[in-house]
Amino acid sequence: MYDQVTKLRRLVKEKEEEVKLEKMRVITVSSGKGGVGKTSLVVNLALALAEREYRVIILDGDLGLANVDVAFGVIPDYNIKHLISGEKEIEEILYPVARGIKIFPGASGIVELANLEKEQLKNVLVNMGRLEKMTDILLIDTGAGIGQTVLSFISAADDVFVVLTPAPTAMTDAYGLIKAISSLPTKVNIYVVINMVDNELEAQQTYARLEQAVTKFLGVPIHLIGWIYKDPLVSRSVMNQKPVGFTNPHSIAYECVQWIAGNIMENYLRSPKVNKGIKGFIYTLLRLQKER
Repeated sequence: MYDQVTKLRRLVKEKEEEVKLEKMRVITVSSGKGGVGKTSLVVNLALALAEREYRVIILDGDLGLANVDVAFGVIPDYNIKHLISGEKEIEEILYPVARGIKIFPGASGIVELANLEKEQLKNVLVNMGRLEKMTDILLIDTGAGIGQTVLSFISAADDVFVVLTPAPTAMTDAYGLIKAISSLPTKVNIYVVINMVDNELEAQQTYARLEQAVTKFLGVPIHLIGWIYKDPLVSRSVMNQKPVGFTNPHSIAYECVQWIAGNIMENYLRSPKVNKGIKGFIYTLLRLQKER
């Protein structure tokens, strides 16, 4: 497995060029069910992108069970509610963790955006608009499942990464999530990450089954962005509240994440994408929240 990942990373490295994004790109990371390693992917993907000198902010969008701060072993003092109330500016809410990465604690304040007074909303938009100059990529760790807030985040983003494992239940739930995404009013690019695989063949076969079902019954394009091998070091890092990219940067799992980060930037370089930027993200999110 180490040889496979090393070869893939070398191929990406040989083709890699510096990618400049004209606007901040918004990527949601979602899953049909919990327990598939979604948050672990988010925090380690942020580290891998930061290694490539991209500025990354993570928005913790799991309103019911915020996990990003736990994964980094930190306790942010403020969240978006303090921005809504006018108590804090965006720069005071962003919590630095490592390699220039910052956490934007969402809490349940995201839902409250739909009910703001005009002046409050203006203040929030002005503050969040400054994110465009602060970061290249906004990574959003959503909750699991197909709740309305999860789908709102996905619809407002440029790309969604659907994370699943080879387990049949994870496959079924991932299909259910993609089905929900396919009916959204705005279109997003759907990428798939297969986590906790034993080998490349298992990853390819899992994706092939999912793609066959999605193509046959939903008719929407999906793309395999990469896979991650089973690695006991990941579980250990979760327990220690330190991402495996910190504790074991040469682990097989983190090398897979580094490869996925390379694939992301390779994809943006190879095929130009129209992205919404922060303004498009905010206005789409607000519209969807108001329609609830």
